[in-house]
Amino acid sequence: MKIAAIIVRNKRNHFGGEFGCVLDAFADAGYPADKVFILQEGETHEFSQTVIECKNFFDAAVVSAEAKALPALRAKTAELLHTESAEPWLEAGNKLFLFAPFGEEGTASVRATAVPRLAEKSGVRYGSSVFRAVGVPAARLEETVRSATAVGEGKLTVNAASRFGEQRIEILYDSNAPKMPVDAAAHIVAESLNDYVYAIDDTPLGRRAVELLKLRGMKVSVAESFTGGGVAARLVEVPGASRVLHEGIVAYSNEAKAKRLGVSRDTLAQHGAVSDETAYEMAAGLLAGGKCDAAVATTGIAGPSSDGTDKPVGLCYIAAGTNDAIYVYKYIFRGSRRDITERAINQALFLLCKVIR
Repeated sequence: MKIAAIIVRNKRNHFGGEFGCVLDAFADAGYPADKVFILQEGETHEFSQTVIECKNFFDAAVVSAEAKALPALRAKTAELLHTESAEPWLEAGNKLFLFAPFGEEGTASVRATAVPRLAEKSGVRYGSSVFRAVGVPAARLEETVRSATAVGEGKLTVNAASRFGEQRIEILYDSNAPKMPVDAAAHIVAESLNDYVYAIDDTPLGRRAVELLKLRGMKVSVAESFTGGGVAARLVEVPGASRVLHEGIVAYSNEAKAKRLGVSRDTLAQHGAVSDETAYEMAAGLLAGGKCDAAVATTGIAGPSSDGTDKPVGLCYIAAGTNDAIYVYKYIFRGSRRDITERAINQALFLLCKVIR
């Protein structure tokens, strides 16, 4: 099956990964785009010509754009194909046109709607096994993918995507493929990445943390400095989080750490805000309140400059624990300010899953 992708973007926006995750979602499911057309918003004539070209030379096409632009593009495509636009996709004869917004919303739409329709059209049904992990070293991930692919004997593909330190590993196979190589590949991934895996299905990190807290009948409190409430926000966006999240505190200044969390002023003076000791006392302060069963605390330097000490940008300490024990982990993350904070948020949620699992 030949597939084209029509990307319609706002030329005023920086050219980045706005549509890459949508194309990756198709490729991960076994339907990589044979050709990608990148158009600018407002170029109606060029869009029309591209739709006709896709209709003439491809079996299917996906149109991807910002969510607000898609309705007009869908209507224009329906007009050009002389068909109705009532369905999530458009069909003209044996040609199929799919639509997906940029970003994570588009990725979810591709997996839930577009891929099943392509499978139905192609007559080839794919199965998959998904692993979710955090913090896998790049070399280890690469070797795992290579080894799992090798035992598949050409019957499967193994795809790995990484974003802010979180990895999604998918074993994709024809549903008619022999079971033995698929099981062997899954075994390799599970064994090799065991210490980093938090889910053996396609469950996002925040949702898994909430599920585990519900399962254990526990409540968590979160104290954040440089992550600025990001850990709590990832929990809150999951429906039902109110049953497991007691509170989130952004204690950005030393004064807040001391007054709100009970961090010793001696600790702050001797070791600094970004230290093993401070992270520990932030988490301990949450647990001392007696209203939660688990606690997570973050403190670090997101950059772009350091905190006036000799500590490097990217240094952070994350504490996670329960009333039984609190564990503190040291990391040095690389990249932009956003890269560092997002990686720390993912790592904190992963550590929460580990301590309550």
